[in-house]
Amino acid sequence: MSRLLLSDVRLERDGKNLHIRVAAAAAGADAKPPAPDPVMAEAAPLRTALKRLLDAHRSSRQVMRHLGYFERALATQGLKAMSEVRVDVLSASLRQLESIVTDWSDDHLAALRSKMAVAVMDRSNDPFQLSIRGQLSNFDTESRLLVGDVSHSVFIELERQYQGLVEQETIQASLAAAKNPT
Repeated sequence: MSRLLLSDVRLERDGKNLHIRVAAAAAGADAKPPAPDPVMAEAAPLRTALKRLLDAHRSSRQVMRHLGYFERALATQGLKAMSEVRVDVLSASLRQLESIVTDWSDDHLAALRSKMAVAVMDRSNDPFQLSIRGQLSNFDTESRLLVGDVSHSVFIELERQYQGLVEQETIQASLAAAKNPT
C-alpha cells in the first residue's frame, strides 16, 4: 500500500475516457515516454490553427457556438471528433468556419475545412446515420397544427376571411365555451 501511495500516478485521457496509470517502481531515467496517440497528434496543428482563429476575437466562441463546440471536441477527441460530433453540428460549424475565414493560405485551416467537409458528406450519405429529421420528435407531421408568426396585415386578412366563412354567433359561442369549460 505504501508503494502505491509513493509511486507516480498519471492521468491519461483517451477521448472522453480518463485512465489512471501507476508508474512502475523500477522505471527510472530509462523509461521512454508513451507514444503519442496518432489521432490526437494529427489533430493538434488543426486545433491550434482553429484556436488561433477563434482567439483573434474575444466573443467569437459565443457568437459561433457550433464552431466553439467543435474546437473543444477536437481538443478532447482528436480527429475522432469528425465522427463523434452530430452531423448537423459538424455541418453548422463548417458553415461558420467558412464564413469567418477569408484567406485559406493557412494550410492547417484548409486541411481542417477539407476534413470537415468530407466528414459531413460521408456521414450525410450514410444510411445508418440518424438523419436530422430522425432526431426530431414525431410532432412535426402533417396531421398536427403548427403555429407560426405572420405579419399583422396577413393576420387581419385571414381574420376577415374566417369571419366571412363562419357566422358571428358560432364564433361567440366557441369563445364563451372556451372561457367556461364546464
